[in-house]
Amino acid sequence: MKHEIALIVGSGINQEITPEVQRVIEAAGVTIRWKRVDVVGPDYATAAAQLEEAAAAAEAAGLGLKTRLMTPSGGPVGASSNLNVALRRRLGLFAGVRAIRSLPGVSTRFPDLDLLIIRENSEDIYKGIEHEIVPGVIESIKVVTREASERIARFAFETALYLERSHLAFIHKANIMKLSDGLFLSVVQEVAEEYPQVPLRTVIVDAACMQLVLDPYQFDVLLMGNLYGDVLSSLCNGLTGGISSSLGIDIGDGVRIYEAVHGDAPELDGLGVANPLPLLTPVVDLLHYIDEGTAAERIGAAIEAVTVSGSVLTGDLGGTASTVEMTDAIIEAL
Repeated sequence: MKHEIALIVGSGINQEITPEVQRVIEAAGVTIRWKRVDVVGPDYATAAAQLEEAAAAAEAAGLGLKTRLMTPSGGPVGASSNLNVALRRRLGLFAGVRAIRSLPGVSTRFPDLDLLIIRENSEDIYKGIEHEIVPGVIESIKVVTREASERIARFAFETALYLERSHLAFIHKANIMKLSDGLFLSVVQEVAEEYPQVPLRTVIVDAACMQLVLDPYQFDVLLMGNLYGDVLSSLCNGLTGGISSSLGIDIGDGVRIYEAVHGDAPELDGLGVANPLPLLTPVVDLLHYIDEGTAAERIGAAIEAVTVSGSVLTGDLGGTASTVEMTDAIIEAL
């Protein structure tokens, strides 16, 4: 079966790891017709035009694989200038899903951890509404609507049901932000009444951070707003060993993007030693989604074989291998 998927590639080390990840997919026997768009403009105007082309390719295919995108200077001030945020907004990718899974062989305090973070992608302070009231005083506006809150809450409960998860925790700061987070909290509690099979727990965000560091096994699915989702997903990736275990999926109506959530390593650019796993890890879930489960399982097992053996790993994992050498080892393990 041949699949058509948009491939959105940023600059820097992403140019080096992308062809290696494609080699693994081909070696696993999956044929994909990539609609590749590089978002590498040396200036913001060029990159923005390339981003529009990438969005059109993703819309046409309904599915994309994306590296981290670097945002050149010269764009508008605020969150909306970030190319990763801009793509989510352009495609209406309202749900950010981060799978938090320990990877065997990668050093971590919490082996066998399996959490799911669901992040509301469209609102919060990531709307980028900021202005200077008077010199030296900046106001940043947090946006929360009932419609978006209900949409992401229903998505979270449906996802928990589909994946047969045990419970859902909603993370908030409604004790301080009584109107904005308070609205989100009340909507989540209303939606929860429709899903008695999925028990709801509510946790204040600072307490959630402490509890995650002490005992992350007490959580299963975590739902939260845009800012908290950004922070806690990276915190949780730290619990599972860093960038090698990261996996992001941004989902909207009729389109989803599997993405590497890391890729900012300018000090490695051109050296050929970048870790390919931040892009290869989401590929495993992408292959499951397109009914290439056998290939997905083989790649997942090959990654585990290489990380457990520890003999051919890139520098960030404690080894001395190049990007190509680690990829070769994964392909051999297939």
